[in-house]
Amino acid sequence: MQLAAQPTPEHLKVTPLDVTPSEVIRWTKPEPISALEEQCLGELKPGDYEIYDEKLANFLDEAREIFIRSGVSGLLRSGDLIVSIYTANGDLASASAGTYLHCVTAMLPIKFVLQSYLNDDTVGIREGDIFYANEARYGGIHNPDQMAFMPVFHEGELIAWTAALAHQPETGAVEPGGMPLSARTRDDEGMKLTPFKIGEDYAIRKDLLDMIVNYIGRAPRMQAIDTRARVTGADRLRRRMQQLAAERGGAFVRGMLRQLVIKAETAARQRVAKWNDGIYRTHVFCDTIGREIALKRATVMAIKKGDQVTFDLTGTSPENDSSYNCFPHVLAAHAAIIIYAYAFHDLPVSNGALAVFDWIVPEGTFFNASPDAAVSNGPLLNSLTLSFIPKIMAPMLYDSEYRDLVGACNGNTTGVLVFGGRNQYGIPVADVDAAPLNSEGQGARADMDGVDAYGFPWCHSGRAPDVEDTETEYQFLRLFYRLRRDHGGFGTFRGGAGTEVGVAPRHVPSFPWLQGSRNCNITCALGLFGGYPAGSGFGIHVRGTNLWEKMARGDDDIPASSIDLVTKRAVAGEYLIEHPSRSKRVGMNGDIIATLSGGGGGYGDVLKRDPGRVREDLKSGLISAWTARHVYHVKIDAETSEIDTEATERARAAEKQARLERGKPWREFMPGWSKLKPPQEALAHFGSWPGGEPTGAAREES
Repeated sequence: MQLAAQPTPEHLKVTPLDVTPSEVIRWTKPEPISALEEQCLGELKPGDYEIYDEKLANFLDEAREIFIRSGVSGLLRSGDLIVSIYTANGDLASASAGTYLHCVTAMLPIKFVLQSYLNDDTVGIREGDIFYANEARYGGIHNPDQMAFMPVFHEGELIAWTAALAHQPETGAVEPGGMPLSARTRDDEGMKLTPFKIGEDYAIRKDLLDMIVNYIGRAPRMQAIDTRARVTGADRLRRRMQQLAAERGGAFVRGMLRQLVIKAETAARQRVAKWNDGIYRTHVFCDTIGREIALKRATVMAIKKGDQVTFDLTGTSPENDSSYNCFPHVLAAHAAIIIYAYAFHDLPVSNGALAVFDWIVPEGTFFNASPDAAVSNGPLLNSLTLSFIPKIMAPMLYDSEYRDLVGACNGNTTGVLVFGGRNQYGIPVADVDAAPLNSEGQGARADMDGVDAYGFPWCHSGRAPDVEDTETEYQFLRLFYRLRRDHGGFGTFRGGAGTEVGVAPRHVPSFPWLQGSRNCNITCALGLFGGYPAGSGFGIHVRGTNLWEKMARGDDDIPASSIDLVTKRAVAGEYLIEHPSRSKRVGMNGDIIATLSGGGGGYGDVLKRDPGRVREDLKSGLISAWTARHVYHVKIDAETSEIDTEATERARAAEKQARLERGKPWREFMPGWSKLKPPQEALAHFGSWPGGEPTGAAREES
């Protein structure tokens, strides 16, 4: 039985438990092409690539839809998943997204299995095997992201791999939801599964499924169903690939998959070579490590030369003793979310495209944490990555033929509402409210406004769940779900507006919940070329309300927005206006919990925005009259909605003059600016100021 087409590469010859972050991130690069693959490429005739690329896409989309329909958790049903196909040696060939994040990281456990178990007689890789994993150290992201993957055999030869991955909203951690804000080490984060064989002969082993479900006491039913859903998605794709191999031969399949990798790398190198060479720098900040307010910084320098880009994260804040840490491959996978969707949107979703990127991630930073560091909120931390990638790539592409692919940062500042307990039917549940997450605003583009409530920055095709569906499934009522006003970044082109959601527990006496976040006092959803950043968010919790009594009476002053809720206070109760990062607490029947979704960054000077667009934003409620008058400097008659063109021109000319008067030459500006420093209590986890090197407690933690 022929399993491997080539010897195991040297960088894969490591003892499993000794795998280092630098070795894992190397797995994101394509493996060297083997002699057998070179031979298999000859099986492709003119036109085959175009035809079968489309056929593979149809296979992937079919498996993805089956995966969605087979599962029950909120993010899975909202599309936060991936189904993907890999070469025999584990390189990503193509995927149906979902979130590009997962298709990158899913290949890493495959390569782990190849180097660890291929020649191990006690495990091996055989036809009908089903593998499963969620371990971050060996290619995963954080504990909630679980994957099933399967080898594809034809006539006794391993020709491909398939995978299906999605976020699971419970891991058995110290808090509900698998993303505990109180976690200080990996021991607090629940189930950690190194890649292992969960099934054989195309069947899941009941004893191993029972073992996994046993970890998830808060929502065992959801774990059992979603585990099977992952296997179902991967298996449907496996069957399609075997049908293709039966029609065209195993060598054709191998050649086709390798050609996808080659095409992606070739096209990526050609495209990158046309971008501007140079050195580009930026900084992005967040202000929490979950359990407390704390300033953290990602510092990045990108060196673009020829067809290669190197990202250097030196100067990034140190690792800390919270769950806001990650490993380097997680950073690279988050970068791929933006790169695949924008700069490489028309290229194969293959790790061939990632060959043009190198990463320098110093050990001891929160992007390259120690093996025992808590990492469950690594995706929230990587909001910084989703911000600095658009920011730093924009000047590379701006004056190239790819200028239309430049876009400001998508909204990625939403606090994640995680809840558990028993629903109104007495069934244990644990989930994430995907409504605000999957309706954040898109960043403005070089030629258009961002889309309002466009989706989930981690999952561009994600869809917000149906309101009635979630109210039927879970133990709360939605009081409001609407676009936020004055939240998308202002500019020549406006960032898309995010949403705001208010929920109230109903039909249950209590409602355990927590909320993780990234920003409150500042925002990481940055604008481009003079565009404003998106507005920041905050948390609202109203306890001990008379909401149900008011609704029973038919009162007409039930809050319809977060502004109504906190300004009119028509509902009695204790009002908490707070940072959206809130550790586990228990809400009671009738409490009101508001989640504010993130808007996208703006693009260009606000004074260049078409006054007609400003008027339309005002009429639709996306901006206030104050913003139209004081930010855009557009004069609009409050009664007729007519634009006073002359008054607008005068107001904008006056603002331009005021800018000149406020401005200072660099030599005058820097002495005062250099003396500014955040309050010391905010720098406990930042590192030294302004360098970011570990100091004091931060050094001891790292």
